Amino acid sequence: MSGNASLDALLADALVSDYQRSTPQETRPNLMVALAALSGVALAFILGLAIRTTTQNASQNQLTHQELVARIQQADARVATLEKLQQTAQRDYQAASQAQLNGTSLGQQAQDRLARLLSAAGFSSATGSGVTLTVNDAKVDASTPVGTSQPGKVMDRDLQLVVNGLWESGATAISINDRRLTSTSAIRAAGEAILVNYRPLVPPYRIRAIGSDGQALAGRFRDSSAGLLLEQLHSQYGVFWELQNSGQITIPAAPTDSSTTGGTP
Repeated sequence: MSGNASLDALLADALVSDYQRSTPQETRPNLMVALAALSGVALAFILGLAIRTTTQNASQNQLTHQELVARIQQADARVATLEKLQQTAQRDYQAASQAQLNGTSLGQQAQDRLARLLSAAGFSSATGSGVTLTVNDAKVDASTPVGTSQPGKVMDRDLQLVVNGLWESGATAISINDRRLTSTSAIRAAGEAILVNYRPLVPPYRIRAIGSDGQALAGRFRDSSAGLLLEQLHSQYGVFWELQNSGQITIPAAPTDSSTTGGTP
């Protein structure tokens, strides 16, 4: 009897021991599930916070960009108004000078000399037989990633070579997008923009040139190194260019305070 009692006690202890050892193993999956749930909640919270921060930054950047564009447009409008005022004052000054010099032979000689100097310097409008050269960036390939440099983009050095080619071909007056070039004009780059006399230009670039014979000027330019460069840019990168005889054209005068550097006509 006592032997059976001892056996029953031993079996009971074994069952209790096995049950106690199995309890942590059974609860471990529940703990892993709880930890996974907490990790998922934390990850969702961090992801949501990152999305919210990114959205706020994008909105702020967009507002900043719009403000900068508005400020640039306002500044351009003010500069354009001041340039018109300057041109008006320049014409008034020339008219007053002519009125003072008229009436005497010495005054007429001085007036003729002043007119030649102003014309040679580009500070008076020029009219004559001319050509119009249009240069534009190549069409953007839709497969090119955003932010990647475009090989078909017209560079400032391209316009420099084109302008020098026109001077060498016999041009006596040149303008780019109606901005007159003088012996001290500069064609430079600022970021993605091309500046002429420190003013940004927007493509397409319309270059007008006057010579003694517009048709001969066009022929000499096509055969020049600048004309060959445009052909190469077109064949390799798709840069657009077109040269047309324009008959009698008028190129506006340059502002008298133009103070840039560049090639000599």
